[in-house]
Amino acid sequence: MTDETSSLRRKPSRPKPLAEEVQHLLASIGLPGSDTDERDRAHGIVVSDAEGDTVFVEWFTSRTLRETAATEQREAICQGPAALLHRDGRRYLHHTIAAVLRERGGMKTDVLTDQGVLVKRLPDVAMLEQDAAGRPRTVGEVLSEAPSPMRGFLVSDDDEKDGQ
Repeated sequence: MTDETSSLRRKPSRPKPLAEEVQHLLASIGLPGSDTDERDRAHGIVVSDAEGDTVFVEWFTSRTLRETAATEQREAICQGPAALLHRDGRRYLHHTIAAVLRERGGMKTDVLTDQGVLVKRLPDVAMLEQDAAGRPRTVGEVLSEAPSPMRGFLVSDDDEKDGQ
């Protein structure tokens, strides 16, 4: 190719950095990102780079809840309500984050006990599209088939039989 056409050659697109992709995906489902990555001030999702093409995702509960849980621990209240809420909230959210990232595809997740989620990008693999029978039903589909408490009041069973 000549120098004039070299600018027209398409370069293969490079994937976004994994940390940026994970932050964008988690923000798109409504999980707030933290405005700081300082552990003592963070609140929300913190995504930090790990070795290679991996990132570490951690959920930080509110500072108020963390301070209350710390106070309970100092006062020897091991199973206090704030400590349990803090511990269980982090654990459940880390498992939820891992499930969301796995479902998106192209990522391998490992939940590290009470610490966070280690995320690694998988090599590109052709994903098969799901057929209609393999996809989960939407909320609208489930609700349209649910029995209505007003069914017998608005439409009697006899009216339906007469119409058929």
